Amino acid sequence: MHKTNASITAIDNIFITRTKNYYIPHTNGLSDHDAQIIVIKKNTVLTKQRNNITTKRDINDQSILEFQLLLSHKNWEEIFMEDDANISFNKFLNIYLRIFHSCFIKKCKNSSTVSKPWITKGIKTACNQKRELYLKARDSNEMEHKLYYKHYCKILSKVI
Repeated sequence: MHKTNASITAIDNIFITRTKNYYIPHTNGLSDHDAQIIVIKKNTVLTKQRNNITTKRDINDQSILEFQLLLSHKNWEEIFMEDDANISFNKFLNIYLRIFHSCFIKKCKNSSTVSKPWITKGIKTACNQKRELYLKARDSNEMEHKLYYKHYCKILSKVI
């Protein structure tokens, strides 16, 4: 947790495993504490991330010029004539997004390159070992396991 006079932030990872009709927290070894319980409504749909596919908008000089041209040719009078600010904003946003999506098209492409090439096979193996040590230290009352886990974490942090 990061705390200042003006704000407090807590950043953590949550991993879940889906089994039939419910989800269970998955211990990943990246955090110093166990996962918090999260309740997901029955009809919630979790989407699977497609492996090796990246989505990117095609933004280039030509598409920017087209975007500016379409915005400049649009008649904005209906927005300025609206008395309700919420309706006016929603109309503006709909027009703007329609033009934006038509000019800056999403393109999907297969990515054959590793997105984080600095993560070597050795680092992945060490992270898996850290997870195993974490589980062992968590489930054990022996101080020896906890001390070894902390020592392993320090070494791995230096390597990474």
